Amino acid sequence: MANDAVLAAPIAGVTVFRDGARITRSGEAAIPAGLSPVVLAHLPVSADPESVRVGVRGNDVALLEVEANLRHGVDPVRAETARLREEAERCRDAVKALEDQDTSEQARLGFAEHLSEAAAVAMARAVSFGRAGQDDLARMGDFLSASTAGAFERRREISVRKRQAVREVEAAEQRLADAEHRTGVPQYVEVSATVEAAAETQAEIELSYHVKGASWQPLYDLSLTGERLAVSYLAEVTQQTGEDWPAVRLTLSTSRRGLHQVLPELQPWYISRRVPEPKRQPVGFASRMAAAGGEPDEVVAGLSSAAQGWVATGPRRAARALTADVAESGVNQVYEVARPLAVPSDGNPHKTTIAQFDIDSDLDYLAVPVMAAEAYVRATVTNTSPLLLLPGAARIFRDGQFAGETSLETIAPGEEFELQLGVDEQIRIERELHRRATSKAVIGATRTVDVAYETTVRNHRPVTAKISVHDHIPVSTDGDIKVRLREASPRPAEQTDLGELTWELTLEAGRSAMITHRFTVEHPAQVAIAGL
Repeated sequence: MANDAVLAAPIAGVTVFRDGARITRSGEAAIPAGLSPVVLAHLPVSADPESVRVGVRGNDVALLEVEANLRHGVDPVRAETARLREEAERCRDAVKALEDQDTSEQARLGFAEHLSEAAAVAMARAVSFGRAGQDDLARMGDFLSASTAGAFERRREISVRKRQAVREVEAAEQRLADAEHRTGVPQYVEVSATVEAAAETQAEIELSYHVKGASWQPLYDLSLTGERLAVSYLAEVTQQTGEDWPAVRLTLSTSRRGLHQVLPELQPWYISRRVPEPKRQPVGFASRMAAAGGEPDEVVAGLSSAAQGWVATGPRRAARALTADVAESGVNQVYEVARPLAVPSDGNPHKTTIAQFDIDSDLDYLAVPVMAAEAYVRATVTNTSPLLLLPGAARIFRDGQFAGETSLETIAPGEEFELQLGVDEQIRIERELHRRATSKAVIGATRTVDVAYETTVRNHRPVTAKISVHDHIPVSTDGDIKVRLREASPRPAEQTDLGELTWELTLEAGRSAMITHRFTVEHPAQVAIAGL
């Protein structure tokens, strides 16, 4: 590598996918005549060597060969680690030396104590025989006291110095541990391109490669004013690829890898007759079955008992493919961010704006008074923009006020979707039981339960409101129990086989409407009704 030309090629652009990124680097190099290796080193380990692509532009220049290899660098903290290890050893030696001094002082005190006991006995004898006086005894006491006091003073000094030395050892060991934690031979990807030039020239070299550890997620701010919906399409970019991205051209792509690395292919779905498991039978049972001509029931194998007799359902359908009519990206859409965005390799989210656009919405209200005496605002919206809206969290604002949060599914251009905008307190709903009567019946006759409800809807908004009111009547699961809708005013716009009734009301500002419906339940007198 000593004779190779090292290319300085900073990051010029980044394309972020849902599960990775493509990095583009660009730089210029002086190419001498003949064959010249050009090297770009220190790419992150997350770079996929198989994805490396190199392009060369210049006069009479040809690219012959490209190699991408994993390299190992020199440990930059090895010398620092050795120095810190020596420093820690010196601190430990200092602590050991102080411990030895303290041990010596302890021995000195022990010797002084032994000497005091022996000298006291000898001095007492000398005084008793008249060979020593009181002055000699006082001088000996002063000497032993001063010697002991000096030893204790030195031990106190040693203790203070030892505590300081221990703190220095702990600090040195912590610095050493931190350095050893950082120690490691760095790895990087090195790209080497062999270029041939007819004469010395200046060439522009572009390099691209894919990395893992990067992604982006869509976010939305939806602001409804009247029936006009303002959409802010945002992106949250995160990356931990091992290299920081400077403020360069950033492109977001909707493409992602599928659940299969190859095109999925259906395999035959075989079914067969189930072989019954042998059962332990009492003696004589098999012979009686043979005499009676009994045979086991024929059962279809490969299906659960719930699915027998309903065979031709096939496997689940695959998810609908998402396509977009964008010329430069094929079946996927790409969004080039207008403002360059710097994204460090720290794993933190960084937001940017993809687009802002307005679309019309059809506003109405949904009320299910049997469940809640509330009217929910519902906006039916058609994505008239050319953008594919990916699944993501959305914050909803209505007339400048925060109305709640929701999530959007994938919405293709031209597709219709609904938004739930919370409760409108200016639409009031009241549902009351108006009638419940049970007829008397003789034994064996039919008994009838007569039930009626009244629902009042009031529009206190300053504008006309379209309100969809949903209610229901019981559904019988017994052939002897008959449910009939006797009256409904106004007539429901829709009635389903499951007893759901729907009224579509249009109320002007300050107006109200009443909905009544009545049904009967007929059943044998001796039968008790559950669920009514």
